Amino acid sequence: MAYLYLVRHGETLLNADDRVNGGTVDSPLTAKGVASARALGELLGNVHFDRIISSPLPRALATTKLVVGADVPIITDRRLREMTLGDWDGLPVAMIANDAEFHHFNEHLDAFDPAPMHAEPIPELWQRGQAALRAAVAGVPDDGRVLVVAHAIILTLLARVLTGTTTIDASRVDGELANTSVTVLQTDQTEWTKLAWEVTPDRADQLSVDQLRLFN
Repeated sequence: MAYLYLVRHGETLLNADDRVNGGTVDSPLTAKGVASARALGELLGNVHFDRIISSPLPRALATTKLVVGADVPIITDRRLREMTLGDWDGLPVAMIANDAEFHHFNEHLDAFDPAPMHAEPIPELWQRGQAALRAAVAGVPDDGRVLVVAHAIILTLLARVLTGTTTIDASRVDGELANTSVTVLQTDQTEWTKLAWEVTPDRADQLSVDQLRLFN
């Protein structure tokens, strides 16, 4: 069974401005995002990772380097890039908040139609995301640990659905994984078990004894 540490990138300027931060746009990490990524690096400092994988988007790569160090080998996988939201990418959320498709996107993914805004279909996102995580743990030694740094939409979907927490349709109802949070799963590629959920450096003191072992 391999351990998979799923990290969402640090806060970006687009995040701070409450703009859509999809797969066709990028912006630098804020000072808060940088500080939080460094703090997460301290939390994960005692963990030996057999493999470190990042989305190729600059915000994810920058976060990865702040967490593990600039000189540590990092694998990039395009399948981990954020969902492409087409014409929505970069827009203020307030501009699309009353759009029926935005409601579907957040509350009822099965009803979401990506065509009007030229977004990526959810089945394609799901398939490439699953494939990326299965490849991430393939060939890793038993009890090996893999760090994956990516994005809110794709990681929230994968973590909630693979662990059976919810369906694809309802996977966004409870919101997205927080910036610079780590979610730990254990998997044999058939079963995916949630061990720690959305841990941020400022909440590490809330971990159970068993969860603390994941960070040593």
